[in-house]
Amino acid sequence: MSNENSSEHNTCALENRSRRKGPDRRKADDPQYRGPERRSFGRRRLSDEIETLFAGLGRFLCRHRLVALLGVLLVVLSLTAMIPRITVDTSSEALLHKEDPILLEYNRFRDRFGSSDLIIIAVEPDNVFSTEFIRWLGTFHETLENEVPHITAVTSLVNARSTYGEADALIVEDLLEGWDEKEIAWDTLKQRVLGNPFYVNNIISADGRIAAVVLETAAAVTETQTEEAVLDSFEDTSAVGPGGSGERRYLSEKENSEVVAAVKRVVVRQRLPNLEIAMSGGPFILEAFNKSTMQDMVRCLSISIIAVIFFLLILFRRLTGVILPLIIIVASVLSTLGLMALCAVPIKITTTILPAFLVAVGVGDAVHILAIFYRQYQQGCSRQDAIVYALGHSGLAIVMTTLTTAAGLLSFGFAELAAIADLGIFAAAGVVLALFFTIILLPALLAVLPIQRKAGSHPASVRMDRVLMAFADFSVAHPLKILGVAALIAVTATYYAFQLKFSDHVVEYFPDAMVVKQDLTTIDRELNGTITLEVVLDTEMENGVYNPRLLNAIDTFSEEMKHYTDSEIFVGTVFSINDIVKEINQAMHGNDRAYYTIPQARDLIAQELCLFENSGSGDLEKLVDSRFAVTRITIKTPWVDSVIFERFLHQVEAMADPIFEGMATVKVTGGMALMARTIPAALKSMSRSYMLAFLIITVMMMVLVENVKLGLVSMIPNLLPIITIMGVMGLARIPLDMTTLMIGSIALGLVVDDTVHFMYNFRRYYELSKDAHQAIRETLMGAGRALMITSLVLSFGFFADMFATLTHIRRFGFFTGVTILVALMADFVVAPALMVVLTRQRKRKTEISSQRS
Repeated sequence: MSNENSSEHNTCALENRSRRKGPDRRKADDPQYRGPERRSFGRRRLSDEIETLFAGLGRFLCRHRLVALLGVLLVVLSLTAMIPRITVDTSSEALLHKEDPILLEYNRFRDRFGSSDLIIIAVEPDNVFSTEFIRWLGTFHETLENEVPHITAVTSLVNARSTYGEADALIVEDLLEGWDEKEIAWDTLKQRVLGNPFYVNNIISADGRIAAVVLETAAAVTETQTEEAVLDSFEDTSAVGPGGSGERRYLSEKENSEVVAAVKRVVVRQRLPNLEIAMSGGPFILEAFNKSTMQDMVRCLSISIIAVIFFLLILFRRLTGVILPLIIIVASVLSTLGLMALCAVPIKITTTILPAFLVAVGVGDAVHILAIFYRQYQQGCSRQDAIVYALGHSGLAIVMTTLTTAAGLLSFGFAELAAIADLGIFAAAGVVLALFFTIILLPALLAVLPIQRKAGSHPASVRMDRVLMAFADFSVAHPLKILGVAALIAVTATYYAFQLKFSDHVVEYFPDAMVVKQDLTTIDRELNGTITLEVVLDTEMENGVYNPRLLNAIDTFSEEMKHYTDSEIFVGTVFSINDIVKEINQAMHGNDRAYYTIPQARDLIAQELCLFENSGSGDLEKLVDSRFAVTRITIKTPWVDSVIFERFLHQVEAMADPIFEGMATVKVTGGMALMARTIPAALKSMSRSYMLAFLIITVMMMVLVENVKLGLVSMIPNLLPIITIMGVMGLARIPLDMTTLMIGSIALGLVVDDTVHFMYNFRRYYELSKDAHQAIRETLMGAGRALMITSLVLSFGFFADMFATLTHIRRFGFFTGVTILVALMADFVVAPALMVVLTRQRKRKTEISSQRS
């Protein structure tokens, strides 16, 4: 081994001395070697010192390679062991921070009224009002009640509230109670059902063709604790739920999946050939989204890895050139997911892109180190020399590219939406982990694994070099024309970027062929809605709900809502305490339809509601609190875009505030309110993150190139691709959703990496030759091949997302991948043209000043 090193050492020294171009090529293990030199001014810069430190790190890792390998292995295994704890939660609640006012109001609503989401099962038989179907419906209803967990109520024609008066008594019973023991006049029953506004578009379609079964999920569950846990929390009464020895928490993805799975099992078992059954509601949408998310994540990750392997084979044509970067990215992905599990952060709608993202991004640093290492090793350097030189040459550059990428991602950390903040934090953590593994694990592996030298140059490398030289020559020959065309593209793209629209339609993320989307469309069409908005009225006084003025105001508001007109959303039904009050009043007046009104005496309202409570019905508990101070109005609508929900919510508030002024405070909440919160919060967060990312990355570029003007100019090739793609999206009328909104900040952090390597290398070569053309050629010949491959790996890593089921992931992958390719062209064409123009100006100034002196 010593003889081999000696011969390699001498060969490397001879070859490096014979080379006249590029940075200092002296032996990396020479005692006098202090890293790359700066010969232009005879002094060392901060960057020189940092490069020397990286060279020293490479030397240290070669000597202590086994310790480094064991240390990294321990870190990776410790974090990977946490992955089984990770969960998936793509609900609207998961998008928001725990202290978000909208979420806090929603939690107060759930605590007060005890219900959470609706599941609607629409059944279309040959004839709803027939003995055969009602018998089947009764069995189906009972099975759901017995077998579906975490539900508070099941409502259908079987047990729909039927209120009527008999003599002086108020009778509240199930609509079809004891029907099989009576002789039913089905036509009469049909007229009665379709004539009741509480039934229509709730448990029966307006035309009577479709019957619905509505399940209300519980707001929270109580987990049974072990005896030891109960003793430990004995003094903390807040941790004990109604059960006495359990912890109360809101329904999670786990319970939601249990509910949906149980409903599906019952439907499969009870389905008859002549029945058309559709199932939808928040829990079904959430479950389908979670399932598709996990499937997409695995599929896209696999395709991304295949793409990485393909391009690594093209670049290196070595087994180690493929295996070593894969080890880095696998370690990065596993460690990042383990970190999420350790922090109890679930996978959310935004973080679904994280694994494929880390595969694409994590390989870049390894490619740059390996490209330099293989080139030095191939030229005769010893293994240690090549490792030390590779780290000394590229260490600072890959740290800066990682920091710029992390800066772009961490700009999300201040987002108003927790899902965006989580992506920023853990994606940044992932790229930093990838950097750690690259500068620690990769050199140690290179020092251990057997690596052979290859004979001759591969034709593909020669062709790639010719392409790179063509870019260099073209940019130097036509700099002003290039910059003119770039400016024209930027102006045109900016115009179309302002035509972009915003959208967050969760259901539209599903393909048309998916059953969950088809069922939702059916139920929205036949039953006028699947999602609710809750208007909570707080009178701030006990028995305030008895106030006839308040109930009259509820009537006025409900009528206005029923007649609400909008081209993009309509109100299907409105439920409130007034439905019960009117039913009671009608029943207590001989079931006369003329008395389906609100009594105008406070005492009479209180008396009638007291009679209703004593009848044994629990429906009142769902509508008012125990003090009769707070009540709710439920507005059901079809499931539409969150942008439309936001506008609708503001209009509802504007209508409600003057109607209830002086009688009650108005709060709007519910699942719709959570979704309406996402777009404005995302827009505010993105505008802030774009500015923050731009400022941080610009400052970092100035520091790297050690020149303020050059740092500012270097941002042009970074911003041009983002503006161009946004313009293309605007021209194609593709909306910005929760994921495509993040393209700008993510892409800015990524595309700047290539610019960093270009500017870093250009500055070094230009200081040696003072010839811009030569410096550009040296830069593209030295770093261009790695830039091209890493950009292709990055773009195709994102293109892997196009194989996802959910459309928002496909759009994000496609446009982010295209942005990276456009950025590569900008670095190969626009950046060189900018450098040519800037160096010409500098030379002119130097000549003028020298002439004057």
